[in-house]
Amino acid sequence: MIGILVTKTSFGILAGLASAAFVGYCVYFDKKRRCHPDYKKNIYERRRRNRKSSGSSGIPNLKDQKSIESYFMQEIHKGEVLITNGNFERAAEHLMNAIVVCNKPGKLLSVLQNTLPEEVFSLLVNKLNAYNLNAQRSHTMNDGFAPGLVVDDGSVE
Repeated sequence: MIGILVTKTSFGILAGLASAAFVGYCVYFDKKRRCHPDYKKNIYERRRRNRKSSGSSGIPNLKDQKSIESYFMQEIHKGEVLITNGNFERAAEHLMNAIVVCNKPGKLLSVLQNTLPEEVFSLLVNKLNAYNLNAQRSHTMNDGFAPGLVVDDGSVE
Protein backbone atom coordinates (compact mmCIF):
# COMPACT_ATOMS: atom_id res chain seq x y z
CA MET A 1 0.00 0.00 0.00
CA ILE A 2 2.80 2.40 0.83
CA GLY A 3 4.55 1.52 -2.45
CA ILE A 4 1.46 2.59 -4.41
CA LEU A 5 1.20 5.93 -2.58
CA VAL A 6 4.85 6.71 -3.19
CA THR A 7 4.46 5.93 -6.87
CA LYS A 8 1.35 8.13 -7.23
CA THR A 9 3.00 10.93 -5.27
CA SER A 10 6.20 10.79 -7.23
CA PHE A 11 4.26 10.62 -10.47
CA GLY A 12 2.28 13.75 -9.47
CA ILE A 13 5.47 15.60 -8.54
CA LEU A 14 7.10 14.54 -11.80
CA ALA A 15 4.06 15.72 -13.82
CA GLY A 16 4.09 19.06 -11.97
CA LEU A 17 7.80 19.55 -12.63
CA ALA A 18 7.37 18.66 -16.30
CA SER A 19 4.50 21.15 -16.62
CA ALA A 20 6.52 23.88 -14.91
CA ALA A 21 9.50 23.16 -17.18
CA PHE A 22 7.28 23.37 -20.29
CA VAL A 23 5.74 26.68 -19.18
CA GLY A 24 9.21 28.03 -18.41
CA TYR A 25 10.42 26.92 -21.85
CA CYS A 26 7.47 28.71 -23.51
CA VAL A 27 8.02 31.90 -21.51
CA TYR A 28 11.77 31.89 -22.26
CA PHE A 29 11.36 31.53 -26.02
CA ASP A 30 8.47 34.01 -26.16
CA LYS A 31 10.67 36.60 -24.46
CA LYS A 32 13.53 35.75 -26.83
CA ARG A 33 11.17 36.14 -29.84
CA ARG A 34 9.83 39.50 -28.63
CA CYS A 35 13.29 40.89 -27.95
CA HIS A 36 14.45 40.15 -31.49
CA PRO A 37 15.34 43.40 -33.32
CA ASP A 38 13.05 42.66 -36.30
CA TYR A 39 10.04 41.56 -34.22
CA LYS A 40 7.98 44.73 -34.68
CA LYS A 41 8.85 44.97 -38.36
CA ASN A 42 7.81 41.35 -38.93
CA ILE A 43 4.52 41.91 -37.10
CA TYR A 44 3.81 45.00 -39.20
CA GLU A 45 4.58 43.15 -42.45
CA ARG A 46 2.39 40.17 -41.49
CA ARG A 47 -0.54 42.45 -40.61
CA ARG A 48 -0.12 44.36 -43.87
CA ARG A 49 -0.15 41.09 -45.85
CA ASN A 50 -3.24 39.91 -43.97
CA ARG A 51 -5.03 43.18 -44.71
CA LYS A 52 -4.24 42.82 -48.40
CA SER A 53 -5.43 39.22 -48.56
CA SER A 54 -8.62 39.87 -46.63
CA GLY A 55 -9.89 42.49 -49.09
CA SER A 56 -12.56 40.07 -50.38
CA SER A 57 -15.09 41.02 -47.70
CA GLY A 58 -14.97 44.76 -48.39
CA ILE A 59 -13.93 47.15 -51.11
CA PRO A 60 -11.32 45.74 -53.51
CA ASN A 61 -7.84 47.09 -54.05
CA LEU A 62 -8.47 49.39 -57.03
CA LYS A 63 -4.90 48.90 -58.28
CA ASP A 64 -5.24 45.10 -58.55
CA GLN A 65 -7.23 43.98 -61.61
CA LYS A 66 -7.81 40.46 -60.28
CA SER A 67 -9.22 41.83 -57.04
CA ILE A 68 -11.56 44.13 -58.98
CA GLU A 69 -12.76 41.28 -61.19
CA SER A 70 -13.49 38.98 -58.25
CA TYR A 71 -15.30 41.80 -56.42
CA PHE A 72 -17.31 42.58 -59.58
CA MET A 73 -18.40 38.97 -60.01
CA GLN A 74 -19.17 38.64 -56.30
CA GLU A 75 -21.41 41.73 -56.34
CA ILE A 76 -23.22 40.65 -59.51
CA HIS A 77 -23.85 37.23 -57.98
CA LYS A 78 -25.13 38.72 -54.72
CA GLY A 79 -27.42 41.02 -56.69
CA GLU A 80 -28.83 38.10 -58.69
CA VAL A 81 -29.44 36.03 -55.57
CA LEU A 82 -31.18 38.92 -53.85
CA ILE A 83 -33.39 39.56 -56.89
CA THR A 84 -34.51 35.93 -56.88
CA ASN A 85 -35.26 36.26 -53.14
CA GLY A 86 -37.30 39.42 -53.78
CA ASN A 87 -35.03 41.84 -51.91
CA PHE A 88 -34.80 44.46 -54.67
CA GLU A 89 -33.35 47.27 -52.54
CA ARG A 90 -30.26 45.31 -51.46
CA ALA A 91 -29.92 43.81 -54.94
CA ALA A 92 -29.74 47.31 -56.42
CA GLU A 93 -27.01 48.22 -53.90
CA HIS A 94 -24.88 45.24 -54.92
CA LEU A 95 -25.42 45.87 -58.62
CA MET A 96 -24.46 49.52 -58.09
CA ASN A 97 -21.21 48.38 -56.43
CA ALA A 98 -20.48 46.24 -59.48
CA ILE A 99 -21.16 49.16 -61.83
CA VAL A 100 -18.90 51.48 -59.82
CA VAL A 101 -15.86 49.20 -60.24
CA CYS A 102 -16.69 48.21 -63.83
CA ASN A 103 -14.41 49.62 -66.55
CA LYS A 104 -17.32 49.95 -69.03
CA PRO A 105 -20.31 50.98 -66.91
CA GLY A 106 -22.39 52.23 -69.85
CA LYS A 107 -22.27 48.87 -71.58
CA LEU A 108 -23.08 47.07 -68.34
CA LEU A 109 -26.04 49.40 -67.71
CA SER A 110 -27.49 48.68 -71.16
CA VAL A 111 -27.18 44.93 -70.53
CA LEU A 112 -28.78 45.29 -67.11
CA GLN A 113 -31.60 47.39 -68.56
CA ASN A 114 -32.49 44.53 -70.90
CA THR A 115 -32.19 41.78 -68.28
CA LEU A 116 -33.40 43.25 -64.98
CA PRO A 117 -37.01 43.77 -63.96
CA GLU A 118 -38.14 47.39 -64.35
CA GLU A 119 -38.51 47.91 -60.60
CA VAL A 120 -34.93 46.81 -59.89
CA PHE A 121 -33.51 48.83 -62.76
CA SER A 122 -35.29 52.01 -61.63
CA LEU A 123 -33.97 51.49 -58.08
CA LEU A 124 -30.50 50.98 -59.54
CA VAL A 125 -30.67 54.18 -61.56
CA ASN A 126 -31.85 56.14 -58.51
CA LYS A 127 -28.98 54.75 -56.43
CA LEU A 128 -26.47 55.57 -59.18
CA ASN A 129 -27.78 59.13 -59.37
CA ALA A 130 -27.43 59.51 -55.61
CA TYR A 131 -23.92 58.03 -55.82
CA ASN A 132 -22.94 60.47 -58.58
CA LEU A 133 -24.22 63.43 -56.54
CA ASN A 134 -22.26 62.22 -53.55
CA ALA A 135 -19.13 61.73 -55.67
CA GLN A 136 -19.44 65.23 -57.12
CA ARG A 137 -19.67 66.71 -53.62
CA SER A 138 -16.52 64.98 -52.48
CA HIS A 139 -13.99 65.06 -55.31
CA THR A 140 -11.27 63.40 -53.30
CA MET A 141 -10.66 59.70 -53.15
CA ASN A 142 -9.56 58.61 -49.68
CA ASP A 143 -7.05 55.74 -49.44
CA GLY A 144 -8.11 54.27 -52.79
CA PHE A 145 -11.73 53.84 -51.70
CA ALA A 146 -14.52 55.03 -53.93
CA PRO A 147 -16.90 57.20 -51.89
CA GLY A 148 -20.45 55.94 -51.70
CA LEU A 149 -19.75 52.23 -52.11
CA VAL A 150 -22.00 50.14 -49.93
CA VAL A 151 -20.03 47.69 -47.83
CA ASP A 152 -21.71 44.87 -46.01
CA ASP A 153 -20.76 41.83 -43.99
CA GLY A 154 -20.81 39.55 -47.05
CA SER A 155 -23.96 37.67 -46.18
CA VAL A 156 -26.76 37.25 -48.67
CA GLU A 157 -30.19 37.47 -47.13
